[in-house]
Amino acid sequence: MIHIIVAIGMNGLIGKDNDLPWHYKEDLQYFKKTTMNKTVLMGEATFYSILSRNHKILPHRKNVVATLDPNFHYEGVEVVHDLISYLKTVQEDIFIIGGKQIYTLSLPYADRLYITHVKRPYEGNVYFSPIDYSKYEKIQERNSGDLSFCVYERKEK
Repeated sequence: MIHIIVAIGMNGLIGKDNDLPWHYKEDLQYFKKTTMNKTVLMGEATFYSILSRNHKILPHRKNVVATLDPNFHYEGVEVVHDLISYLKTVQEDIFIIGGKQIYTLSLPYADRLYITHVKRPYEGNVYFSPIDYSKYEKIQERNSGDLSFCVYERKEK
């Protein structure tokens, strides 16, 4: 099953200068709990953003980086050069964790969306592609302050 996990602010905002435009400890804990011991797939820029923040790959997860760079290599990381073929053939549960281009390419294949809706305005320069919510059913929702943690399941593929 292919899952997308993302925090989306007002007007579809998801990033600012290759980082998050906000910092909510509760959302980071949700991300960690949801992806722990799972496979996480990200683009190269997201990988380097995480590496610069944490000084290591995401622990207790299988880290997969989608890149067009044939020379990309990092110890402990699986590399995917053809994202669409990977998404069409993957047999395990994976969580798509960014960035924008990876989200956009993965959205048509996603079975579930784990979206933290941020209900406060923030400044940023990266936006999530519009989601046709009529194709999904909201199966879970939990509100906490500025955040609404929602899970949407695709009705049909």
